[in-house]
Amino acid sequence: MADFKGADLRKADLSLAELRRANLQGADLSGADLTGADLTGVRGFSRSQLQNAKIDQQTKLP
Repeated sequence: MADFKGADLRKADLSLAELRRANLQGADLSGADLTGADLTGVRGFSRSQLQNAKIDQQTKLP
């Protein structure tokens, strides 16, 4: 399980990333590309973290 607690992931290319069960508590996802990413079961996550992130129909949200 990956731990991204408090990580600065602004503008990161996380397209197609397998982030299942990762800890995203306090991670900054502003402008991150999450197209096609799998976020099922992530911990410490809030929808507000996606405010400026890029997602698509293939992005799997918790």
